[in-house]
Amino acid sequence: MFSFFPRKDMIFYCPMKGSCHSKQPGLWLALFLLVCFSWLQAQTEEKSVASPFPFVYYQLKNGLGVILSEDDTLPIVSIAIAYGVGSLREKPGQAGLAYLLENLMFQGSLNVGPMQHFSYISRVGGRSNAQLSENLTLFFQSVPSHQLPLVLWLESDRMMSLVISEDHLESSKMTVLDEIRRRRFNEPFLDSFLLFDQMIYPDFSRQHPVTGYEEDIQGLRAEEVREFYRTYYVPSNAVLCLVGDFNRKRAKELIEKYFESIPGGKEVPPLAELPSGFKGPLSRVSVDPLASAPAVHLAYRLTSPNSADYPIFKIIDYLLTKGKSSWLVRRLLQREKIAVRFEGGLETRLGVTWLRLFIVANNEVMVERCLRAVEAEISRLKTALVPEEELGLAKTKYLADLRLRFTSTLDRAIFLAENYFSLSSLEEIAQIIEKPLKTQASDIVGLANRYFIDDNRAILKVRIK
Repeated sequence: MFSFFPRKDMIFYCPMKGSCHSKQPGLWLALFLLVCFSWLQAQTEEKSVASPFPFVYYQLKNGLGVILSEDDTLPIVSIAIAYGVGSLREKPGQAGLAYLLENLMFQGSLNVGPMQHFSYISRVGGRSNAQLSENLTLFFQSVPSHQLPLVLWLESDRMMSLVISEDHLESSKMTVLDEIRRRRFNEPFLDSFLLFDQMIYPDFSRQHPVTGYEEDIQGLRAEEVREFYRTYYVPSNAVLCLVGDFNRKRAKELIEKYFESIPGGKEVPPLAELPSGFKGPLSRVSVDPLASAPAVHLAYRLTSPNSADYPIFKIIDYLLTKGKSSWLVRRLLQREKIAVRFEGGLETRLGVTWLRLFIVANNEVMVERCLRAVEAEISRLKTALVPEEELGLAKTKYLADLRLRFTSTLDRAIFLAENYFSLSSLEEIAQIIEKPLKTQASDIVGLANRYFIDDNRAILKVRIK
């Protein structure tokens, strides 16, 4: 995250002609201090947002984002801390580094022993967990309100002084590798998902799995891991979110006490440039000895998530894939019963968005029927206006799912932490939520004809051995 604090190596440009060495040094000093003070104010100013629920947010001097949302319904507080780093930040030969570090964050820090983070939280009646995506690492816990200082101390300790020893590294490698092997055993189509990723994402950062590759994880050295931690697990690349029953003034004091002395960290390097646009149609066949039945992956390349068209695709997604009343679920699983498994939805990986579908059928003939059925349903979007009743139902489901994300204090904490990194400002949240609800049937026809075309399509058919 960009910091407005002047660095030691920062050079100031003087707009006046000639030398900037004024005959009135006191004046220039006063102006300089005024500029710095303005930056400090911009850095620490608290902003309030009322919708979809009240919260305030600001930054500490070291760049750590802070979000506070009070709710005294229950004597519980949920704490989420997110780092703007995931598998997208890994280099070739390091696939799985972020996944490994997620595990290492529970292996001990200066004042906390291996796995003691979990034991501290469970001992006071709380629960704790973590999750990793392509661009975010998130740690979260819910505890009784009076245990807030404990959680802040635990999180600050591993942010400031994670122990990455050879013993801890080898222990985490064994845990991570075991999880990868168990996942492959439990998910028979996993290899086909990875192959399809490689088809539709031409660059390494987006196409490799979040969990990484076994050979890369085995070869990671302690110093590589430490450097990754020093670069990305720092206050200036993190946000701390509190939702629940707490006193805001007291919470601010505790956050300042435990986090403000941690160095902000160096500037996070920029991500690799987006790859050039996809050119389809692209179609392949894969023989997978682990697959339990024939299947097919189908995807359409869509607009950027920052585009004005993107909110409309959220409603299209609900029309096609979400819930028992969605078009594809009704046709594939209920009416014609030609598929035994169906899943799909929008997927965004840093500026690249796809509508992805995955279908499993009993035999290859049924796979072809499923593809024709999908094509027919998409053709409906292109050639006729969606009936108002169905459009309204899709919007209702979209809103209902969104409200589910606000059910608990933990859901809200995770929601805010995720949006802190995905939006340019948290004040945009209400606007982002409302935009899909403005979708008109005519909007859908136009976008369907523009994006659901052969040039944007990729297909991978999976055959059993």
